[in-house]
Amino acid sequence: MKILIKILLLLTTLWYYGHGQGKQSPLERAGYFLDLLRNNKTSEAYALFDSIIKSKITEDQLSQIWSGLEKQFGKLKSIVDTTKKSDSGLHIIELGCEFENGSLTMRVVINTENKISGFFFLPKASMTEYKIPEYVNIAKFKEVDIEFGDPEWIVHGTLSLPRRIEKPPAVILVHGSGPNDRDETIGPNKPFKDIAWGLASNGIVVLRYEKRTKAYIHKMRPEDINVKNEVIDDAIEAIKFLRARDDVDKNRIFLLGHSLGAMLAPTIAEQSKQLAGIIMLAAPARRLEDLVIEQIEYIYSLKTDLTDDERKFLTEIKLKVDSLKNKTLPPTSNLIGGPASYFYDLAKINQDETARNISIPMLFLQGGRDYQVTELHDFIVWEEQLENKSNVTFKLFPHLNHLFISGKDKSTPEEYNQSGSVDKEVLNYMVNWMKRN
Repeated sequence: MKILIKILLLLTTLWYYGHGQGKQSPLERAGYFLDLLRNNKTSEAYALFDSIIKSKITEDQLSQIWSGLEKQFGKLKSIVDTTKKSDSGLHIIELGCEFENGSLTMRVVINTENKISGFFFLPKASMTEYKIPEYVNIAKFKEVDIEFGDPEWIVHGTLSLPRRIEKPPAVILVHGSGPNDRDETIGPNKPFKDIAWGLASNGIVVLRYEKRTKAYIHKMRPEDINVKNEVIDDAIEAIKFLRARDDVDKNRIFLLGHSLGAMLAPTIAEQSKQLAGIIMLAAPARRLEDLVIEQIEYIYSLKTDLTDDERKFLTEIKLKVDSLKNKTLPPTSNLIGGPASYFYDLAKINQDETARNISIPMLFLQGGRDYQVTELHDFIVWEEQLENKSNVTFKLFPHLNHLFISGKDKSTPEEYNQSGSVDKEVLNYMVNWMKRN
């Protein structure tokens, strides 16, 4: 389970939740649930679930999830902060959990009957003060909060606007896997904020926003989440939003996708037909499940020895992936934190074929130290697939990791907990490419 929790926090989230007694307030109920888990009273904790979440997770799985967290993060020491809000009749409680070896945020969703409709864990936002990259000049732009999109799924975001430039070009940032915020915060790092401020300092409007699975996961059932409603819909709405503004060059709107966002960038471009170009940072050339297997094997390769549980976990995941590819894995079966239905839906995307059929400029950027999306199995494959297209540019940065932050030696999951900034060379390359296009 240790490796499962680590992979989930880097790649996606724990999607164990459903929808739909006592005298406890919602906040007290969430705290009580956590207290039962920390004291190994799994049966009592499980009894707090509603019928839908019980249909998706067994009592034994609940016990495994908690024991896996403790193996990686140690014992729970304290609750350092709490937040609560209500939406669509549900109460969303967030508990800041301080463990012996790290911090997590536990989100608990409670229905009107005071039953737990869902729970999942997220990396806790770092308290480290954001360090402004040296290539940023905050005097050259301003920021405004904006809203757009479907009234049921209003998107909240930030617009970085260069000062004293008439109708500048613009770029929309599309996140990688998981419930990302507008800065794509990972540990103390905020790569989307770095990019937004860096590009805005160079006269380019940047739109970044909260991902739907970050803002609304409390009312999104796992079996209903797909590529369209998780990523594509809001990206299309973002394009419409920018095109409706008078202070943006409507003919020079670009889209920048990172990881999963890069994988989907050609599809978004094909559907919108209103982009001037797409920038793909760490774009997967393969199916998501293949990347997951390779990531697990890479992380295991950093260890001197594997436990029996780790060997068993890897074997089970490989069997599930084989079943997925053979289309025999039930859509409701859990696979690395999400239902198999999501992987089936994502497998319908043929990113390389789509990229071959679009004519707008495309820029592929890749970190040589990236172990999540790799030079060998992704970047080089893209080069081979698109070698005859004149509208494609490729650039490899040997010293950068998946977040396009510089480092040395092999990249590790722990590296994401070290503060850094998106490399200046990456920003300069993107600025010059957009100016040419």
